[in-house]
Amino acid sequence: MLIKALKIKDPVVTGVAIGTSSHVVGTARALELGETEGAMSAVAIGVTGVATVLIAILD
Repeated sequence: MLIKALKIKDPVVTGVAIGTSSHVVGTARALELGETEGAMSAVAIGVTGVATVLIAILD
């Protein structure tokens, strides 16, 4: 809903936003929107996971 409200049209931005905020369920939805959105969502999950682990270790 927020992506529609902000009128975001870029598939890369959409995929990253969905991937970092809603994890695997969001990635499944992003794949329904398109291949680019799904791919970026999957990458965002990985990057967010690695960043979370690094932050936890360094804390």
